[in-house]
Amino acid sequence: MSAFSETPEPRNSAARPDGDGPAETGAPPGLAVPREPLTRDRPIDRLMLPLSAVAGAGVAAGATLLAGGGALLPQVIGAALVAAAGVGLSAGVAGLRLKRATAARRRLAARLEALETAAEGRGLGVLVADGEGRARYGVGLEAFAPDAAAAAAPLGRRAGDAPMLVAQLIEPADDALPATVAAMAERVGAEEPQVRDFTSVDPRRGDRARVIELRLQPFGEGVVYLIEDVSERKAEADRALERLALLTRALDRAPFGILVIDEAGAVQEANSAFRRFLAGSAPIGRPVLELVAAADRPLLQAAIDRAAESGQPAAPVDVRLDGDAERTVAVYANQAVLPRGGGRGFVLHAVDATERKRLEAQFAQSQKMQAVGQLAGGIAHDFNNMLTAIIGFCDLMLQRHPVGEPSFADAMQIKQNANRAAGLVRQLLAFSRQQPLAPRVLDMTDLLAELSNLLRRLLGERVELTVVHERDLWVVRADPGQIEQVIINLAVNARDAMVEGGRLTIQTSNFTADRAYTIGDESMPPGDFVAVTVSDTGAGMSREVLDRVFEPFFTTKEVGMGTGLGLAMVYGSMRQLGGFVHAHSDGPGKGASFTLYLPRSDGQAVAASDEADVDGAPADTTGGGQILLVEDEDAVRLFAARALRAKGYEVTEARTGESALEILAARTPDSPPLDLLVTDMVMPKVDGATLIREARKQLPDLPVICISGYTQESVAQEVEALPQVYFLPKPFSLKQLAGKVKAAVESAAKSRA
Repeated sequence: MSAFSETPEPRNSAARPDGDGPAETGAPPGLAVPREPLTRDRPIDRLMLPLSAVAGAGVAAGATLLAGGGALLPQVIGAALVAAAGVGLSAGVAGLRLKRATAARRRLAARLEALETAAEGRGLGVLVADGEGRARYGVGLEAFAPDAAAAAAPLGRRAGDAPMLVAQLIEPADDALPATVAAMAERVGAEEPQVRDFTSVDPRRGDRARVIELRLQPFGEGVVYLIEDVSERKAEADRALERLALLTRALDRAPFGILVIDEAGAVQEANSAFRRFLAGSAPIGRPVLELVAAADRPLLQAAIDRAAESGQPAAPVDVRLDGDAERTVAVYANQAVLPRGGGRGFVLHAVDATERKRLEAQFAQSQKMQAVGQLAGGIAHDFNNMLTAIIGFCDLMLQRHPVGEPSFADAMQIKQNANRAAGLVRQLLAFSRQQPLAPRVLDMTDLLAELSNLLRRLLGERVELTVVHERDLWVVRADPGQIEQVIINLAVNARDAMVEGGRLTIQTSNFTADRAYTIGDESMPPGDFVAVTVSDTGAGMSREVLDRVFEPFFTTKEVGMGTGLGLAMVYGSMRQLGGFVHAHSDGPGKGASFTLYLPRSDGQAVAASDEADVDGAPADTTGGGQILLVEDEDAVRLFAARALRAKGYEVTEARTGESALEILAARTPDSPPLDLLVTDMVMPKVDGATLIREARKQLPDLPVICISGYTQESVAQEVEALPQVYFLPKPFSLKQLAGKVKAAVESAAKSRA
C-alpha cells in the first residue's frame, strides 16, 4: 500500500459547506489532503450505494403511525396492516438489493486484489476514483511521483481531483494534461476503455525520456486509472518494428520472387523481384494461374494442391510466365496462414530458372552433337575405306582403259561420284572434329586474298563481295585447306540466303577477350583471337533456326537443295582448330553474320607439317625400295599393294599391327633394308601410333606414311611430334599414294646422304 492510501485524517475537522465530507485545507497543487483515513476496504463503501438504509425506512414509518393515539385505532389498525404489508415488501426488496450489493462489493474487492497484485508484479500504478472524480484509493503510485515530497502527498477528496493527480504523476509541467485526462475519464462510461501513451521525462533518472501508458476502465460507479511505464516495452516494440521493416525490405529486394495467394488462388502480396518478372505490372488481386503460360498452368495448380494436401513444401515446378515465353521460373509452393483472419493461403517462391534451362538445353544439345559426331565419325571411317577402294580400283581400271575406250567414260563416272561422296564424308569428319589436319602458321589476309577470286565465281554476279582487312592482323595456326572450306561453306550459305542478290562482307580483326565469353554451348576463354566475320544481307534467321543452325542435317532449304552439313562442318572444323563460331541474326529479313574466332599463334609452327605436297610431286611417280604396308581393310590393302608394285616397289603386306611387329622382329642383318612404313592409324589392338613407336626402336630413321579416314586428336598429337612422319588422308587416289610414297622415300634418302 502506498503513502497515497495510508495518510491518516484528523477526526475534528470542520464539515464541508456542501455537507459532503470535511472541509479542504491547504495542499500541494492538484493533491488535496484527505480528512478521513482511507482503509483497505474503504473504497468499496465509497464506490457502492448505501442500500442498507432502505429496509429501516419501512420500520420507522410503522412506529410513527402507532404514536397517533387510540381514536384513530381502527384507522391505525388498517393503516398498520397496510404498513405491515409495505414493511414486509420493502424489507424483502431491501434484502434482495443488499444481497446484490454485497455480491458486487465482493467482485470489486476481487478486482482490487488483482490490481494490487498486478501493481506489485509489473510496477503498475493504480488509482481508483468515484463517479465524481474523487481519488479514493491508490497503490504503487510512488513509482511515478516526480520527487519524494510528491510521493508522500495524500489522496485528494475534491470532486474531479483524480485527473489532476494523474497528470501530476505523468508530467507536472504540462498544464494541458489534466484536461486531457479528464476528457478520457468522461468517455470511459459510454465508450470502450481509454488508452493513451504520454511521453515525459523522469527527473529521478536524470530527465531520461520515458513513455507512460495511461489506461482508464470502469470500476463500479467510478473509474480506475492504470499507469504503467512502458518505455522498455515500447523500445522493444520499436526494435521489433525496425527488424520487421528490415526483413520486409530484404524480402522485397530479394533476388527471387515471392507471392502470397489466398485459398482461391488470388494474389495478395508480391515483392519487387516478381513484379520485375512481370515487367512491372501489378499482380495484386489477379489469379495466380493467369500469370503463367496456359500450357504450364496445370503444373502450377498441381504443385499448389500437393502443398495443400500434405502441408509440406511441394517439389518445385518449372513454368513459363505469360507474355514472356523466354523466361522460366522455378516455383516452390508452401502452405501458410494469412494474417488478419485471412484463413489458409500459400506462399510461392519463384526463382528465375531461365539461365539454368538454357544451360540444360545447351548441355543436351552438346550431348546430342557429340553423339551424332561420334556416329558420323564412325560411319565416315568405314565409308572412307570403301571410297578408297572404289577410287583406287577405278584408277587401276583407267590405266588399262585409256581415253577413247568404251569403259573409260564409265570408270570416270564412278570415280567422279566417289569423289563427291568423299567430299560429303569430309564434312561429316569436320563436324565430328576428326578431320585429318595439316596445320601451319597462316596469315588470314593472304589466304583471303587468294580465295577471293574463287569466292566471286561461286557467288555469281548478283552478289557483291567486299573484303575488309585489319592492319597488322595477327597470325593463326590452322590447316589452310580446312579454313578455306569453312569460308567457302559460309559464302555459299549466304549466297543461297540472298535469292534476289545482295552483299557479302568478309571482315578480319584482332580481338582480345579480357574475360570468358559464352558462345552457343561453348565457353571461350580469355585470350587473343583473330576474328573473321562473314555477313550477308539475306533472309536472316529466327531464334528457333539460330538454336539449331549447327545441327547436322538441319536445313531450311527445300528438299534436294542441301545436305544440312555445311554449317555443321563449319562448327566442327572451328572446334577442332581450337576456335569458336558465333551465329547472329536480328530476325527474318535482316540478314545474318557468322564470326570465326581463331586463336592467335606465336608465329612458330609446333606441328610437323606435311612437306610432301601431292600437287608438287613429280609427274614420274615410279620408284623402288622395300615398303611394309599395314592395313586392316582388305580392299584398301589390296589396291595399295597393287598400285605400289606397279610403280616398282617391293611391298610386304600385313593385315594387323601385330603381324607387322612380327615381320619387323623376324628381320635379320641379311634382310634387305626397309625404306618406308605405310600404316593405317586406326586398327584393333595395336594401332598405328603404337606400331610406329615400336618400329622406330628397331629402325630409328624409318620414314612413315600414316593413312586414315580420321585421326583421334590424342593419336595425331602423339604422331606429329615424331620426325619423318607424313599423313595421307583417305580416300586417296593412285596418283596421290604414289606421289606421297616417292616424296617420302626421296626425302629419307636425302637425309641419310
